[in-house]
Amino acid sequence: MSEEKDDSFQLVDAAGDLFGSLAGVALSVVHQGVAGLFGGAVVGPGVAHTFKYVTRLFLTRLMAQREQKRVGLVVGLTALAIQKRIDDGGTIRTDDFFDRDITDRSKADEIAEAVLISAQREHEERKLPYLANLLAYIAFESRIDVGMANYMIKTASSLTYRQYCVLSVAMSPANVGLQAGQPHNQENVASQVMTLLAEIFDLYEQRLLGFSRGPILDPYDMPLEQLRLTELAPYLHLAMKLDTIPSEDIASIVALLR
Repeated sequence: MSEEKDDSFQLVDAAGDLFGSLAGVALSVVHQGVAGLFGGAVVGPGVAHTFKYVTRLFLTRLMAQREQKRVGLVVGLTALAIQKRIDDGGTIRTDDFFDRDITDRSKADEIAEAVLISAQREHEERKLPYLANLLAYIAFESRIDVGMANYMIKTASSLTYRQYCVLSVAMSPANVGLQAGQPHNQENVASQVMTLLAEIFDLYEQRLLGFSRGPILDPYDMPLEQLRLTELAPYLHLAMKLDTIPSEDIASIVALLR
């Protein structure tokens, strides 16, 4: 086994318990995906170089044990997502995204590092599989240049997991019976609704969500049944596979908004 593979497995193995709890995938399966990327035969030398680069970079960083687990989880899940898309007939992008400059660094290296920095610092660990999906998606889509990729990563990192759920709901709000937000009578429930509406309003102010009428000036005036994705949100929804968010997490959001 090569030194590069040893490095990658060391990072991924650190996240062994997170794979089962957050991703529901066996570590042995993750090993196969990571080994395939490091081989480079199918994905090409560009992807292999990027994974070697970020693996070495993060193994030399001083990280808390939990931070190393988060990074290892995203590396492993990204490898699996890339391998699955290739198995399904996908083709890695062929523009200059993986081309290395005179410092032996590529745009792909920059983007991978950005995602893993976000993963390292992410306390809401339920977000991590979706950050991995985003990184894998960018590896295939030449329409996403480095500027757009950086902005997508910045946006995804700044959102809460519950906002991920809201973006998922926004694909078909009428189907789940959303209504304009009104505080519930119970004090504890009312505070939960108020906070959730504030999160939705924040998405509206970021132009990730929109309504058929506007402008909306008050969170309690949002016509939630008209909720829709706007601007960058459709790209994020597709790239991060927000439609795969567990149904029970979606249900908890919807229950507060009915």
